Amino acid sequence: MQLKYLTDNDFALLRSISRRQKFKAREIIIPIHSRPNALFILVSGTAAVEVMRGQPIAKLTSGDICGEMAFLESDAASASVVAENEAEVDVLDLAEVQRIFGLYPHLQARFYKSLALVLSQRLRSTSARLAKAASQP
Repeated sequence: MQLKYLTDNDFALLRSISRRQKFKAREIIIPIHSRPNALFILVSGTAAVEVMRGQPIAKLTSGDICGEMAFLESDAASASVVAENEAEVDVLDLAEVQRIFGLYPHLQARFYKSLALVLSQRLRSTSARLAKAASQP
């Protein structure tokens, strides 16, 4: 699920403050219970969200963001994010993101609206999976 409300210029600005990082297959991008000081946008490859090692609960693909819950809550990561294959990630350091938001408040508004949509879609998907599992004998 991608940051739908960001413009091409918004993405260009965010890319200008990001650093590209490569991960090997099965390498941990975000460890559970860590306090990431960055947001991560998957550029290529796929990643799994895991609460228990080796048991994926969600899959991330190109354009998906991760680390957003820890960012929003200023708290520890609730799950690990693990590269399923070779992956490239744009890393957005939180201090730089906050600095850019101060300079471009409209970007900040679109960014948070996009995050709200991502979280809503993920909750909707999880609710549907739980309902389906509960209805199984």
